[in-house]
Amino acid sequence: MKFKGMHKVSILLIILLMATLLAGCSSNQAEQVSQPAPKDTTITVTDMAGRDVVVPAEVKSVALVWGPSSSFVLALGKGDIVTGINYKSELAVKVVPKLADVPSVGKGQADLEAVAKVKPDVFVHKATDLETLDAVQALGIPSIGIVAETSEDLIKATELLGKVLGAEKKATELIAFYNEKNAFAQNLTKDIPADQRKTALVMGSEIGKVAHGDMLQSFLVETAGGVNLAKDIEAKEIWPTVGTEQIFAWNPDFIFCEDYTGAAYKIEELKTDPSFAKLKAIENDNIAYIPAHQDLWDFPGVQSSLGTLWMLNQFYPEKYSEADFIKDVEAFYTLTYGTTFDREWLGY
Repeated sequence: MKFKGMHKVSILLIILLMATLLAGCSSNQAEQVSQPAPKDTTITVTDMAGRDVVVPAEVKSVALVWGPSSSFVLALGKGDIVTGINYKSELAVKVVPKLADVPSVGKGQADLEAVAKVKPDVFVHKATDLETLDAVQALGIPSIGIVAETSEDLIKATELLGKVLGAEKKATELIAFYNEKNAFAQNLTKDIPADQRKTALVMGSEIGKVAHGDMLQSFLVETAGGVNLAKDIEAKEIWPTVGTEQIFAWNPDFIFCEDYTGAAYKIEELKTDPSFAKLKAIENDNIAYIPAHQDLWDFPGVQSSLGTLWMLNQFYPEKYSEADFIKDVEAFYTLTYGTTFDREWLGY
């Protein structure tokens, strides 16, 4: 009887031991399941040059030497991670004051030694300059190529940089504003007969250089309900020269000029030049620089939607008033930078 009792105790001990072991295993499994999976430290994106580029999953620094890339990065709210830049505009420094102390790594052309010195997580540049992109990549710095000459490219560039820089939500918001305002302008002018639409030319840094149909400036004119008289010019280069005789033959209702500091002419001079007096645009005082002086609205970037709206107001003020235009300008800058700017300072 005593042996049987001991046997029962042994069985109970074995059962308790097994239960403890099973509970321990279960606990370990639970702990293993609850542990988060390790995060990827890199992502692979295809840039607009068609290159597959591996970039950090969390980009903490970026360098730029091409003007439009600065506009995109600043609008996406990532100016604070710029460690090397081309040109520091007054707008850029006003929005991100520390940019005043960021070193230059080249203007248009990259200073490879300077880029290597700041060693950014990512370098953003124009996709057509493969030589520079590959040279920076050879330094061990991921280089992203973008294109922004057309509206479609502009949207793709915003999406791409939003993904690379961890600003996808902001990219979505900016693209939504851009698409909404373009659609608004098109819908407002869709019923205007072709023969009643305002005609225009966008003139470059020299008299006779104009924006052809494949350029962003032409898109702004057409989206605003105007007709770009130079849209059918076939040219591989930007700002092809058509000459003053052709401009007189076209005799546009409006002439919009690039706000270049180094332009070979000034609007004030054209207005007082007797040889230009018979142009409708000058006769009716419909020649102007495209604003804004501090943030070029015909420059590649989401701010170009304001260029469309400005032209819309110039063409058809009875359909879209200056007051409504100012509201849209303030809405854009509030969305983009969380603030508005004095109209005189911004320059429009």
